[in-house]
Amino acid sequence: MENEQKKCMICAKATPLKGGICEPCQERIRREAMGGQADIRAQAEKELKKHGITPDREKGKKRETEGR
Repeated sequence: MENEQKKCMICAKATPLKGGICEPCQERIRREAMGGQADIRAQAEKELKKHGITPDREKGKKRETEGR
């Protein structure tokens, strides 16, 4: 009963669903969101460069302070 035939909330196709959205629609939405995130990141870096600040590309690393 867990893979019951229901309609996808996005495309309205009757498919076995885990949630309310079918797998192809979930992938499409995920790709769209990641593309938007990349665009926002690029715009933010461009604005920082306009103000003379060089953005750090290293993720997850904290800057070391002199007092440590």
